[in-house]
Amino acid sequence: MTATPQFDQLYRNALRQHLAGGGESALHQAYQVGRVALSLRLGVVDLILVHQAALADALGQSSSKDVAGLIGPATEFLAECLSPFEMMLRGFEDANARLSASNAELTETNAALASAHQALKSEVAERERVETALVHAQKLQAVGLLAGGVAHHFNNLLTVVLGNLQLAQRRLRLGDDIERFLEAAVGGAERGAQVVKQLLTFSRQQVLEARVLEVAPWLDSARALLASALRGDIVIEVEGAPPLRPIRIDPTQLELALLNLAVNARDAMPTGGLLRLSAADCRIADGRLGLEGDFVVISVTDTGAGIDPEIVPRVFEPFFTTKALGPGAGLGLSQVHGFVHQSGGAIELESVVGQGTTFRLYLPATAALPAELASDVIDPTARDGSGRVLVVDDDVEVAQLAGELLTGCGYEVKLAHRAKAALDLLGAGEPIDLLFSDIIMPGGMNGVQLADEVRRRYPRLPILLATGYSDAVAEATQKALPVITKPYDARRLCDRIHELLRAAA
Repeated sequence: MTATPQFDQLYRNALRQHLAGGGESALHQAYQVGRVALSLRLGVVDLILVHQAALADALGQSSSKDVAGLIGPATEFLAECLSPFEMMLRGFEDANARLSASNAELTETNAALASAHQALKSEVAERERVETALVHAQKLQAVGLLAGGVAHHFNNLLTVVLGNLQLAQRRLRLGDDIERFLEAAVGGAERGAQVVKQLLTFSRQQVLEARVLEVAPWLDSARALLASALRGDIVIEVEGAPPLRPIRIDPTQLELALLNLAVNARDAMPTGGLLRLSAADCRIADGRLGLEGDFVVISVTDTGAGIDPEIVPRVFEPFFTTKALGPGAGLGLSQVHGFVHQSGGAIELESVVGQGTTFRLYLPATAALPAELASDVIDPTARDGSGRVLVVDDDVEVAQLAGELLTGCGYEVKLAHRAKAALDLLGAGEPIDLLFSDIIMPGGMNGVQLADEVRRRYPRLPILLATGYSDAVAEATQKALPVITKPYDARRLCDRIHELLRAAA
């Protein structure tokens, strides 16, 4: 008698449950299925045909790596289903012959499936080898692009700096005014420092000065920032979806990221268009973008030309650009990417060619007291200082430069090139009002260790540390040690020292 559709479905469900879990309860269910087959007057061959169809269906829904592991449990299930037929099968030679033939066919099927599985494994292994080689080649290409971009930028900047300094030397010998040449050289050096900061941001090694920032007031001030970067034919819309939680972020880096996105949007809208800046609270609980928790998403949307889908995977690479290579070209989006990820967030890109592009910055939300909220106004401090500063740096030229900068601000300066020399000066009774030390100093005690020892011996002596290395800043920050990042100029350095001396007084 031919199996009914109802029994066929019953068998398929029971086999699927057995392959998924197994165990005694599943085998008991197989035995009950066999009894149902017996009650329906199905023959052994009919039952085997049903099993083959169900097994083929189960194998078709499994991945190639699971095929070999399903044959054994499936055979065990069939054997248990045939248990009620065991006594009936004795004496039926014809049925036994048909059963043997079916088993042989099943064995052949198993062998064929095993062979196919092995062939698939070989194919997957070869594909993985090719993909690994491709990824390695792409990494080398990216490194080459980065090195070429850095060399291009710094060749231009060094040309500006060296050329203007040589002109200044020549004009100085002639008794001419050299101020404009010095200003041009300083401008070139500052551009070089900016390139380094952008590269550090991309590599997530930039020193971030994170503060708690209220998003709604920041959005209001961002309109003026965008207006300074865009043309008059671009309409700016700014909106926030209340309530907006505060975020802990470096405000300067956030503004730089917004400007980079705005400049790209401007270039994508050569005949004008709309730029929309918006913000909203969001909670991510599914691990999307590798995130979990509460975030504020800041979206920057333009109505420009959009980005070619083939280019989208490369837009965050440093120095990858579809524009002419010029000052700053190719570093904007890499800076945004590095800054957002270093801040504990993620960035998402959505673009349609001919319609526009949206960048979404997911930044971690925070709970903050009102006193913690960052202000966008920097309090001016006097730069005419008085006091005695001990400068410690293993690089003689850097130490002398810092001494000259501080002397120009009115401070008396003592220099030391090792931590031990600084401690000896303090131990000898040298009158010092503030210790200013580099963090990274090879050979013996570094700046953080020096600060720990000075705090132990002279707990009332103010300390300021300097570095351009983010890991060193993290160690100093954990110990509540003030840090100024390199490269610093006279104004920043003198302002910071004046602030620390005033607080100590």
